[in-house]
Amino acid sequence: MITVSEAKNIIKDHVSVLDPIRMLLADAAGKVLAKDVFAPDDVPGFAQSAMDGYAFAYDSSSKNQPLNIVGELQAGADKELHIKNGEAARIFTGAPLPEGADTVVMQEKTSVNQFELLIEDEKLLKGSNVRLVGSEIKKEH
Repeated sequence: MITVSEAKNIIKDHVSVLDPIRMLLADAAGKVLAKDVFAPDDVPGFAQSAMDGYAFAYDSSSKNQPLNIVGELQAGADKELHIKNGEAARIFTGAPLPEGADTVVMQEKTSVNQFELLIEDEKLLKGSNVRLVGSEIKKEH
């Protein structure tokens, strides 16, 4: 048996470094990048809903107390919405989280009567169903 150092030396002595080449991405399967690639931006670039439901401030809600529905945000929305204590907003997957909200309850775990929302999810935790800034890809600083 040989040591790890000896094995590394054998490999180093029998392998040569190839010059980098440019190729189409479609032809690059099985290849290795010649240098690291860094993301220019965070993905997502803003806190967003991970599903259709209702956004609200977790600490401002209390069990069995309805929240007032004060607006709606769709994916791609550019309007700003502020959630206050005791309020919620209808939100769709990919939509920006309204200011003041930190949690999204999925629509299947709620009941709505007029403009009042009752949350029926006993296992819901603060921050549930929210994609935070850079949670998928972090910008290289």
